[in-house]
Amino acid sequence: MASTRRNPRSRRALGATGLLITAVLVAIAGIVVSTVPVLIAATTYAVLTGVIAARLLSNELAERRRTWSLERSVMVDDNRRAAVARSREHIEFANHMSSKIMLREAQLDELRDSLVTAEIDLAKVRERVSEERARSKALEADTEAAKSDLESAQFDLARALDALAESESAELDARAQLLAWEQTASDNEHRQHDRSA
Repeated sequence: MASTRRNPRSRRALGATGLLITAVLVAIAGIVVSTVPVLIAATTYAVLTGVIAARLLSNELAERRRTWSLERSVMVDDNRRAAVARSREHIEFANHMSSKIMLREAQLDELRDSLVTAEIDLAKVRERVSEERARSKALEADTEAAKSDLESAQFDLARALDALAESESAELDARAQLLAWEQTASDNEHRQHDRSA
């Protein structure tokens, strides 16, 4: 399409240039001859060729403007399509982030349910989890702030899991000590029972 568009423009421009050159040559010939009929004919020819050249250049300019207008409309249409595609991507991203947030909330709920059964020193951990639940609910209102709040929630969750792991480790140690104490008490009972028997 570009090659067919350039050929007519070149012909019009060359035609207008050729007409103007012939007008100049006829005007020079009219001046050299210097007779009234020749001067009138040369002037008439120069005016007519000037009008024709102006018309050719005007048509060329109009066609260029139409072409540029068409190109601009195509570009605007492409930009509109790109904007629609970007809008769809943003919606998909927002939906994806919402599903991630819901997943995180479900994970926090499960963690909170497991922390309810822990010992008294896990109360601080439950507060952190409920704070993170409140933060994650606030994330639904503003998707732009969701990224930074989600990172904060993950950090606090990691601390909570560390605290939970420490607490469970302490609980296991306490249970091991309790079992050892019960075993010792049971052994002592058996010894006393054996002595009395």
